[in-house]
Amino acid sequence: MEGTLAERLQALAAAEAPAVARFDPGGDLRGGWAVLPSAFNPPTRAHLRLLDLAQGVEGVSGGAALLTTRNVAKGVEGAGLADRIGMLLAARGSRPGLAVLAANQARIVDQAAALREAWPDARFDFVLGYDTLVRLADEQYYDGPMEAELDPFFERHRVIAANRGEVTVAEMGAWVAARAGSWAGRIVTVALDEEHRTMASSEARVLIGAGEASGDVPPEVAAYIRAHGLYEGG
Repeated sequence: MEGTLAERLQALAAAEAPAVARFDPGGDLRGGWAVLPSAFNPPTRAHLRLLDLAQGVEGVSGGAALLTTRNVAKGVEGAGLADRIGMLLAARGSRPGLAVLAANQARIVDQAAALREAWPDARFDFVLGYDTLVRLADEQYYDGPMEAELDPFFERHRVIAANRGEVTVAEMGAWVAARAGSWAGRIVTVALDEEHRTMASSEARVLIGAGEASGDVPPEVAAYIRAHGLYEGG
């Protein structure tokens, strides 16, 4: 797929079938990959820390940021999708092995299908914050029985789940034990430290919009934001 970032993203979003594209210079994905699906508006140090933790899980050899062009809970506001990819590519300055991907599907089960179709020689684990893990097991996001889609998903993929906000690792583990049922063995929990678990892209946008620097944003991303005038004026 050739063209500018915006043209490639537009083509991806317009595709009827589930699809995914890679935007960094890497080639085919092989081996075990931890995939973090997010809006990256903007990417924060917490996003990168999540991927660092995930790459410490057995069977994972690489980390990938997956921008979703459609989102089950959010619209497109703030930075445009092309700039979000641009910020992720900038973040590779300190993470040269980071794969930068985008998918045209909102639901994780559909993103997983697109990834398997695009790179059949790779294995994909999904890196989720606690709030996203809860949404994954929420029946409102499924047209039919949730188990009909999540059972095959968990047969092929693990979830690497991290505590976020005020949620502790113990509370997250209790939720997994009480709610995950037969999928519990396919959910690996990792602990985000207090500094990273409270970071939020929304708060970074507010600070930058007010003309202040946000320490939650990696330096390379901050430089991209300044160069492109993103989030100015709130």
